[in-house]
Parts: sequence; C-alpha cells; structure tokens
Amino acid sequence: MSLIGSLLMILTGLAIMAFGLFIFYAWLPLLYAIVGLDIGLMLGRWLTGDVGAIAIVLGIAGAVLLGAASYFLEPYRRLLLGASAGVLFGLSMATAFNLDTVLGAVLASIIILLCGVLGAALVARFFNAFVVGASAISGATMAVAGVHHLLPSLGLFDLASGDFLPRALTLLLAVLGVIWQAQNIGKWAQMLPLNDGSPDSSNR
Repeated sequence: MSLIGSLLMILTGLAIMAFGLFIFYAWLPLLYAIVGLDIGLMLGRWLTGDVGAIAIVLGIAGAVLLGAASYFLEPYRRLLLGASAGVLFGLSMATAFNLDTVLGAVLASIIILLCGVLGAALVARFFNAFVVGASAISGATMAVAGVHHLLPSLGLFDLASGDFLPRALTLLLAVLGVIWQAQNIGKWAQMLPLNDGSPDSSNR
C-alpha cells in the first residue's frame, strides 16, 4: 500500500508541477481532483508519517470532494482553487520543514490555515501566476516526498532530515516547473481558450 501511495505522490506531484495551469483550463475537475488527492495524501503522511492506507483513503476522499465541488460551486471555483492550492502549499511546507512534533503540528496547522486564506485572497488578483507558482512548488515537494517514501535509503530525497540537498533539489524542481509552465503558456493559449468561464475571468 505504501508503494501505491508513493507512486501516486510522485506522479500527481510531477503532473501538477509541470502542467498545473494547463490542467486547470483543459480539464478543470481533474485539476481539483488531483489537488484534493494530493491534499489527502499529504495530510495522511503528516498525520501518520507514512503514505499507507489512511493517506490513500484521505486522498481519494479529497479527490472526490474537490472534484465534485468544481461542479457544484462553479461560481466560486477560482476562490476554491486558491484556498485548496494554499492548503496544499502549507502542507508541502510542513513536510519540507518536518513539522511533526506537538509544537510543530500547532505551527503547521497555523501555516496551513494562513496559506489557505492567503491563496484565496491572491488567486483573484494574480490568477495565472498564482496557479503556476503554487502548482510548481507544491508539485515539486510532493514528488520529492514520494521518491523518499519509495526509496527511503537515499538521503537525497529526505526533506524531513533538514539537510540542504533535499530542499535544494525541491527548489530546483519548483523553478524548473515555473520555467516550463511559463514557456508553454503561449502554446497552451493556442490550444485552449484560457478562460474558465467565470464572469471576471477577463480580469486575470
């Protein structure tokens, strides 16, 4: 089960890191489902220290919940995306800085809440830039954390160790994700109408 959870973290992390903005415009419910899945997986890992059965169940629940919300809460889907992406970013930071002690859990909870609120506030003003940045950073952290659970003997991917190399690798992947998405926005714009149908989508 841990193998399945690790592979899900790696694959969905890389997908969000490289194609976060594209997925939003091409397959909106899929992006929400992936974000929900990753939130559940990260939450399960944060609570249990593993990506086993509990994390997978939480991931599936998150995917169904956010995927359905993208339909039923359509007028608020950008706000929902900002809040959920902010929560995922907060969970990624909790993972990166190994906030699993009692004090760390309290701090992580505050960080996650603040990131959710901040994400909801920023997404309305800087939509494309927010989606690119948040998806690249969160996706990179997810992928590195997944590889560590898959190959725990390789310290290169152990974000919880606090070593420089895992965090540098995560930062490098995040930067590559931002660059890749930024370079391909023009191509995606030709393939897709970069408009989510929201009344204020023209103000991005």
